[in-house]
Amino acid sequence: MSSSTIFSIVICLLGLGILAAIHEIGHFFVARLLKIKVYELSIFVGPKLLGWTRKGVEYSIRLIPLGAYVRFSEIDEETGELKDDNPENLINQARWKRLVVSLAGPIMNLILGSIIFAICFSKFGYLVLRQNVILEDTQVAATQVIEPGDEILSFNGRKVLTQLELSYYLDQVGSTEEITLEMRSKRTGEKYEAVLTPDICEQYMLGVTHYSELDENQGWHIVEVSSQQNNGNPLIEIGDSIIAINGTPVYDPSVVNIVSDSNGNPITVTLIREGQQMDLQLTPTMIKTTNLRGINLEEGSGFGDLIRQSVVFPISFIRLSIDSIAEAIAGNIPAYDVVSGPVGIASVVSDVVEDKETDNSEKYEMLLFLAGGISVGLAFTNLLPIPGLDGNAIVLTVVEMIRGKKLSRKAEQVINVVGFCMIVLLLIFALASDIIRLSR
Repeated sequence: MSSSTIFSIVICLLGLGILAAIHEIGHFFVARLLKIKVYELSIFVGPKLLGWTRKGVEYSIRLIPLGAYVRFSEIDEETGELKDDNPENLINQARWKRLVVSLAGPIMNLILGSIIFAICFSKFGYLVLRQNVILEDTQVAATQVIEPGDEILSFNGRKVLTQLELSYYLDQVGSTEEITLEMRSKRTGEKYEAVLTPDICEQYMLGVTHYSELDENQGWHIVEVSSQQNNGNPLIEIGDSIIAINGTPVYDPSVVNIVSDSNGNPITVTLIREGQQMDLQLTPTMIKTTNLRGINLEEGSGFGDLIRQSVVFPISFIRLSIDSIAEAIAGNIPAYDVVSGPVGIASVVSDVVEDKETDNSEKYEMLLFLAGGISVGLAFTNLLPIPGLDGNAIVLTVVEMIRGKKLSRKAEQVINVVGFCMIVLLLIFALASDIIRLSR
């Protein structure tokens, strides 16, 4: 294991630990504000490294940065069980107080997520849902109604709040599908609909996707290969560097016409693969193409844009999380692509840190954005109605409010046992999901 990989794991564990600690600190401060008895606040878990007592509260910093906890009950020294007979304890408080304390942790993570996004956006910039310059021969230009500065409100009837949601919904529709945008005119302030209709044509193509800039070989660095390439028998591979087609260098503007004018006849592709230059004979594939959508978003500017985007981004994360879960339940996407555990997060952090083609500024941006997303993810996860999580306490408290009385001790015990099993299964599934993704 390389030193950079170890460093990535350390960053991941510390980051997760800090985010979890802030979640628990949210519970702690709100409980103290409401005069609810708190017995212990522990930052991290495991063996105690440092501890002190102040105003009847035990504070400790522990060794393993995998979480934190607040203890609201006294421990019986003889039996080791929690004692809930103190009227100052959380369990004996008014239901509205218990509800507020349960909500405090997730809300703290949402606030933290917004702060992290604000720092990220102010430092590295961001996009807002306003149309920028309109490019010729695009679907936006063809509408003849969209003007620069007009705001995108919804996509195919679904309200969009951020560029993140817009990109997600665009990826869900095919390039040949028609889409409907609800817009707000910058000039008049009125809402209107604009339909983007693709101009579809067929032409011969290689069936690959490459970076727009030339690589160190003055070639096209291939990042995606279509299964249709070479009539369903792909020869070009991801990572190849195509340097010439029929002897014409790819930096020559005329090279694009060689494939499209081939009429399906074989062509020679010269490429470099793992340091070795080779020539491949392959047949261009007839592929349907469309003109560009032309949705070109503005850079955000000003304090108002910054605050709004920082606040709505966590909302977008939660909405897309719910949508992803619904898609997994419907069988449209693999379930293991929805759930991620510490291993998967560590893998993402490692990929960012170790990527030699990305400069440090971009790495800082990606890590900040990831931290904001994880903080919001913790809030969302804890709001799920799974026993042992805040969401379950919230649901039970609301049920008590409606019933006017508590659930029986036996019912609570059954719920806790079921909850423990669900959490264990969820952790196993998250680990399995991470392994499946890493092995693909």
